[in-house]
Amino acid sequence: MVTNPVAIMRRENARLQAENERLEEELRNLRDFVQILNDLTQASKTITSDAELLPLLEHIFTKALNLLNAPDGSLMLLDDESSELVFVLVKGALAANLKGYRIPANEGIAGWVIENAEPTLVRDVRRDPRFSHTVDEQFTFHTQSIVAAPLVGDRKVLGVIEALNKPGDQPFNDTDLALLGLLCRFAGEALADIERISPPQAAP
Repeated sequence: MVTNPVAIMRRENARLQAENERLEEELRNLRDFVQILNDLTQASKTITSDAELLPLLEHIFTKALNLLNAPDGSLMLLDDESSELVFVLVKGALAANLKGYRIPANEGIAGWVIENAEPTLVRDVRRDPRFSHTVDEQFTFHTQSIVAAPLVGDRKVLGVIEALNKPGDQPFNDTDLALLGLLCRFAGEALADIERISPPQAAP
């Protein structure tokens, strides 16, 4: 069998181009991640009251979803008094429905993250017994993949960020998991520096 050298070169060029694009994307993500950490550091230094907490949370949350290229996601805070997770910030298709919504602190992927104080990656939620169908069924939503990480500060779990459904039905990957985990860890420590975090309240 005669091998066509032109075809070999074309395949190799295509492979190298794809690899180069992947590396460029990873480099952009790392640069964005460093910028986010810098922004958080500067923002946390200016906070002097609880009234300024929500803008910081929204900044963290928005940057996290942009970094992961996730169209949908939520930031939930733990209400210790009721043992519930409160949807404080929501982006995407359920933004109008979920703000202020509460779930038990031990429910679903978010509950697992809270209980274990560890990030987790679920490429197909239908194959993971930890996944709760409550939100999907109540609000007619289809969750496919999740990456979630706890907001941990001063050795206490304060909440969790979940990113959902990467475009093109592509699952999140280990790099996404690592970046979100580090971001949430850093953000949690920044939040813990604030003297008091008021228990989250449901939207009226």
